[in-house]
Amino acid sequence: MTSLVLFSDLSFSAGCINNCFSDGLNVLRTLISSPELQKFVRVLWLGRNNSVVVGLQFGDEGKGKIVDYLSSSFDVVSKFNGGSNAGHTVVTEEKTFKFHLVPSGSLSTKHIVLGNGMALDPAILINEINSIRDYNRDLKIHVSQGAHVVTPMHKALDVIEENIRGSLKIGTTAQGIGPAYEDKYARTGIRIEELMSKEKMKQKLDVITAMKRELLSGTKYSSQKEINSMIDELYSEGNELKPYICNTSSKLYEFDREGLEILFEGSHGTLLDIDHGMYPYVTSSNTIAGAISQGAGFSFRRIKNVIGVVKAYTSKVGSGAFPTEIIGDKADLLRKEGNEFGTTTGRPRRVGWLDLKLLNYSIRLNDVDYLALTRVDTLGVFDSIRVVVNYDCENECNPPADPKDLDFQEFEGWGRLDSDAISGITRNGFNALPENLVNYIEFIEKSVRRKINIVSVGNKRNLTINRSPIMSN
Repeated sequence: MTSLVLFSDLSFSAGCINNCFSDGLNVLRTLISSPELQKFVRVLWLGRNNSVVVGLQFGDEGKGKIVDYLSSSFDVVSKFNGGSNAGHTVVTEEKTFKFHLVPSGSLSTKHIVLGNGMALDPAILINEINSIRDYNRDLKIHVSQGAHVVTPMHKALDVIEENIRGSLKIGTTAQGIGPAYEDKYARTGIRIEELMSKEKMKQKLDVITAMKRELLSGTKYSSQKEINSMIDELYSEGNELKPYICNTSSKLYEFDREGLEILFEGSHGTLLDIDHGMYPYVTSSNTIAGAISQGAGFSFRRIKNVIGVVKAYTSKVGSGAFPTEIIGDKADLLRKEGNEFGTTTGRPRRVGWLDLKLLNYSIRLNDVDYLALTRVDTLGVFDSIRVVVNYDCENECNPPADPKDLDFQEFEGWGRLDSDAISGITRNGFNALPENLVNYIEFIEKSVRRKINIVSVGNKRNLTINRSPIMSN
């Protein structure tokens, strides 16, 4: 009898131990799968993960998709340059978003910051904020008090100035960005914080219109009545934006101190940088990674990863040299397959082969850690694909319009990636890519001495391969 009781007690104890062990495993599994714990371990082991995504070509590299893909791993996404002249497209399962001012990471992150280096059109910003509110209701929005305002008058001036340039036209988007930055550096520009004061806006606009009277003659902005009407409109928009306006430099500093991880999103591309791009065919702001310091008021020394986005080929809007440009039927096919039409203007983009000489220049300028390669699915329409390795050029950021002795490397095409192929790639990762595409990727990596850790095989967020253990969505 004693033996029976003892055996029963032992069985009960074993059952308890087994249940406790099972419960413990379930708790451990839950903890391990927790994004918060994963982030804590990553920060503890690897350090803070503040990162910046920049384009390495002429813009339109697919930065929007890459930022959207990565943004769920970050607490904050911030922009630091440009305005509504830049368009980023994000394709989700539900719909397609076209952003111009708010960061492309707005759909998944907790906070977005629009830095002081931006030129903001209040009407466009309000519309974009309203469009993302339904998708990400808990999103916190922070707009720099020091960002400059793009007014309807600036858009009119943009068109007038472009027409005056004649043969020196740069191909502006006519969104008023250039004239707004002109006023910024003339120290007459209107800042976001001044939208709540009609008196301050009138003082600034009196000076601007006096300085640009000849340019504005013949337009409706030569009328004080029209200027007053514009002030009323800006004042109304300013009050609508008032809840979001703050010192974003201090806000970013606080976020960093609290341990929140920040992803910075660059507008345009490196080759459009006002100082380091193909001047004068450039944008009006600094587009390289180091511009975070002045455009966001955040120390670049706090950035861990510089992620350079490069398209598998090259596209360009506007005038200027384009050494690897394709013309004719091949260009038409590539433009159609890649939907190479401007997000902001709808203009057809010029297209060409990948330019490794310019890519190396951009990587050096930004001190890129690794690359994200986009549009490999588009390039698959060709049986034969070229990469331009080198050409004669005295000034690396200003190549000749028709360079001599182009050094090409030829590759066999990998064909169109149908739904079955893409399904296998997204399920099995890099090893499921076609062999010819792998050869193409490995050649680029060897040529620029950087790893391609992210490969995009389609527009949607889930059509992405990530080989990086540090950056995960």
